[in-house]
Amino acid sequence: MIALENCKKILNKGERKYKDEEVKIIREYLYYIGGLQLEIENNDLKN
Repeated sequence: MIALENCKKILNKGERKYKDEEVKIIREYLYYIGGLQLEIENNDLKN
């Protein structure tokens, strides 16, 4: 998993600043989406 500090650094580059809890939620969501993408690609390879 990407360190929380690295996520904060990336997300807070713009005007909007995110709180720690928001960064955690965004990071979890992105990992979830990445997992779904891998599942889809694995299923496509099997078919």
